Amino acid sequence: MTVSPRDSLAALSDEELVRLCRENDESAAAELIVRFAPAVRKKAESFKGSMHDDLAQEGFLALLDAVRRYDPERGAAFATFAVTCITNRMINVFRQTSDELVSLPDDLDQPDDIAVIPENIVVENESLDELYRKIGNALSVLELKVFRCYISGMSYQVISAKLGISVKAVDNAVQRTRKKLRDVLR
Repeated sequence: MTVSPRDSLAALSDEELVRLCRENDESAAAELIVRFAPAVRKKAESFKGSMHDDLAQEGFLALLDAVRRYDPERGAAFATFAVTCITNRMINVFRQTSDELVSLPDDLDQPDDIAVIPENIVVENESLDELYRKIGNALSVLELKVFRCYISGMSYQVISAKLGISVKAVDNAVQRTRKKLRDVLR
């Protein structure tokens, strides 16, 4: 019996996957998204109102940003850091876009149980493959290169030097990518 790359990634810790993501391993990023997708969706659904999809999109963007910003030397587990980043991003977006006075969920400061359930993995993997196709179709070649560097933890200056473009061009590509990813994730 052979072990698929997905199975071998599933055996890795979140922190090991983050390290691989920073080395531009797209499979590791996909595995993290699969692992955290139920927590992101559950957190988005905990908000009252009709913006669950928008909040989930922001949650996934926050997860990718958490991969870039995570520092294991600070003593927190990646899951704790990521759920905090996801929650904070959702709260900020909710507050900025909510037209009505709605109370925030009571459990926002409690990390979700992000245990992986095999049935959810199959569904999430199929969704993830479709998501990667959509992202690949939505982004230009430059935007995709910048995006990969950005989620691997590189600063704008390092991306600029690596790709031979200005820091402003990197920033513009990141901003366009964020906008396009919001559209893709709807």
